[in-house]
Amino acid sequence: MPLPTNFFGVTAKQLLVLVSLGCAAAYLLNDHEEHSPETLALEAFIRSQEQVSARVGAVLEMALVRQVVAYPTNTAEGYKRSMFVVEGEKGQLMVTLKQTDGERGIEVTEIRDR
Repeated sequence: MPLPTNFFGVTAKQLLVLVSLGCAAAYLLNDHEEHSPETLALEAFIRSQEQVSARVGAVLEMALVRQVVAYPTNTAEGYKRSMFVVEGEKGQLMVTLKQTDGERGIEVTEIRDR
């Protein structure tokens, strides 16, 4: 028995095109930035840094550029480095943070103009 070529007045070909366009639109409109609780906490930490606000003014936008987890040796504790681009009223900065395993603190390791 052949499959019907019309579904509610729409041909199978038209339906396939509509579904494809819908999927493409959903993909393009989806926010691809990661906003995990950890990332939000790092962004809040950067906003609280006086040296950042002194250089860029009020922070307008921030984005995670790269995150690296490293374990230098088998006996050493690992750490995570996170690089953020920060855009403010006065310009842009690249801020690098470091978190060591087993420690609760976050350390600013580098702030440079972008």
